[in-house]
Amino acid sequence: MKDYKHYFSGKRLSSPQEPTSKSQKPFFFSLTPFSLLVIGIGCVLAISLVLVSQGVKHLSHSSHRVSYIGKLVIEQHIKDYLSPRGIGGSEPISSNATKDLHFYFYEVKAGENLASIAKKLGTSMDSLISLNSIDNAHFLKPGNKILVPNLDGVLYVVKKDDSLEKIAKKYKVSVDDILDYNDVEEDVLGVGDILFLPGASLTAEERAKALGYLFLKPVRGRFTSGFGIRIDPFSGGRGYHAGIDIASRYGTSIKASKEGRVTFVGWKGGYGLCIIIKHQMGYESVYGHLASALVKEGQYISQGQTIGKMGNTGRSTGTHLHFEIRRYGKPINPTRLQGLGKSSRRWY
Repeated sequence: MKDYKHYFSGKRLSSPQEPTSKSQKPFFFSLTPFSLLVIGIGCVLAISLVLVSQGVKHLSHSSHRVSYIGKLVIEQHIKDYLSPRGIGGSEPISSNATKDLHFYFYEVKAGENLASIAKKLGTSMDSLISLNSIDNAHFLKPGNKILVPNLDGVLYVVKKDDSLEKIAKKYKVSVDDILDYNDVEEDVLGVGDILFLPGASLTAEERAKALGYLFLKPVRGRFTSGFGIRIDPFSGGRGYHAGIDIASRYGTSIKASKEGRVTFVGWKGGYGLCIIIKHQMGYESVYGHLASALVKEGQYISQGQTIGKMGNTGRSTGTHLHFEIRRYGKPINPTRLQGLGKSSRRWY
């Protein structure tokens, strides 16, 4: 069995011990075949338990990023080695190798990204994202080691109240294929079980999150003004509105739509008290008319973090949030981005 702890970490195995000196006399003792069998099984179990505990512990502190799913797959691989039967089945592991999920490790090279790796290895980006639990493909760096599957599809961790029908419908695969490839029965699904969904693709939201295009709504409330040309509430004439307006109670928490670094906090003309956050791929988000700011310039913000409170500062007709998304300095309609669509005509 491959020593995954050392293989994944890139470290060499320690050199074998030196042979005993000629002056040392070997010590022999007699054992029955049954005793040898018991000792052999005990040694295999002990070594494997050490590999699982120490290997996963090492991976969690490795310089390479290791996914939660990746750890589970490695643990399962070691467990399979201890058992003469396949996962969930009654046949030897190699008996249905043409349809079983197998994987190998691939080390990311300089200049490579998820798309180029998928094309090079003949697999899908969705498969790589799923198997490695990648939550941001832009953090993939040379030297990272990722798990590559032999089949296109995604891994799914069973959640509470899940059923095969619900999973199959969500990922547009058949229940029969799930049953066949995982060799399970419909009524034995347990929370935390890992299923391989053959031929499945990630949902649009899952893919957008991994590729860095998923935004979160900064606040829930009443949609009071859209993006583009509108009647200016102050002049009564036609004017250009560079964002959208969402109204709620004074002091409602405002959250960062995406992770990034705060580039501006302060008073900004008609915006009143305003926060601007810079994101990857040229995006910026703008939050205006705030009552208070809870972040500082230069601070790194995580997605969904509370950054301020809704107010009525600046050129405003009432308590609301003016929310903008810009890309390379140009305002774009926030409602057309993944995660920022309107809930209804009146509500956001």
